[in-house]
Amino acid sequence: MAMNYNAKDEVDGGPPCAPGGTAKNRRPDNTAFKQQRLPAWQPILTAGTVLPTFFIIGLIFIPIGIGIFVTSNNIREIEIDYTGTDPASPCNKCLSPNVTPCICTINFTLEQSFEGNVFMYYGLSNFYQNHRRYVKSSQ
Repeated sequence: MAMNYNAKDEVDGGPPCAPGGTAKNRRPDNTAFKQQRLPAWQPILTAGTVLPTFFIIGLIFIPIGIGIFVTSNNIREIEIDYTGTDPASPCNKCLSPNVTPCICTINFTLEQSFEGNVFMYYGLSNFYQNHRRYVKSSQ
């Protein structure tokens, strides 16, 4: 049984079903929402609207950038090598396996006082830990 195309079927939702049968219609309803015909706001982008918006957003972010820059410049860091590879280091004796237990004490003085919280971390050479928080903590 051949079927012919009819524009009326498209508007009505398909060909009529056989008598006594139920119509199987897989098409979505003919509404503006389901057919994606909702009205939308489409701005007209001209130099007169884009450039002032760009400069206003830039002016908003300049103080934020200055604040981050000043904060990062106030961070103090001191690095002390305690591996003992230098013969003058007090930890040099700990390199030989015959010395057990080995206690290595390094005294240091701060050139400037550290205000606020003081965080200490140490680095290991030839140790590759695949963890995001560890990698971020040493940078």
